[in-house]
Amino acid sequence: MKIVVVLLLTLSVIVVAEDFNRHAFTLSAGIPGLLLPELTYEYSFDTSNKLGISAGTFLMWPEYRLSYTRMVSFLELTGSVGYVPANESDEEDDGPLDDMFESILSGGTKGAEYVSTTGGYRYTSNGGFIFRAAGGGGYFFNDEDSRFIPFVQLGAGYAF
Repeated sequence: MKIVVVLLLTLSVIVVAEDFNRHAFTLSAGIPGLLLPELTYEYSFDTSNKLGISAGTFLMWPEYRLSYTRMVSFLELTGSVGYVPANESDEEDDGPLDDMFESILSGGTKGAEYVSTTGGYRYTSNGGFIFRAAGGGGYFFNDEDSRFIPFVQLGAGYAF
């Protein structure tokens, strides 16, 4: 127990000693929606450069991405690469929504890689609370079909 307390205190001192918040967690939702939720962890190299990893759902399928964010004052510019894995239960028809979502995801249940870019507004309070609003698009591609999908995201989080 003493080791855990010492490690937590050491980590707290390091976090407080920094002149900016190095770590952040955000939870985002978006349109074309059903990107509910997407949880992101970001590590800041400095006040302008962040590297993040995200996991969430895209139209009922899980999605994972790696992002680089460049901050210019309150403006965030983000580039990402990601993957929507194949749905193994594709043999059964899950209903009318399955067909619609499958066409949106460029083969959807067969899996798709994607690249995306976003631009938006991010406000981080002195207490660490984060609010973000971003818009952009993703280019989903696989062997059978490729498609560009625009989107908008709203998110909230905490930086420490």
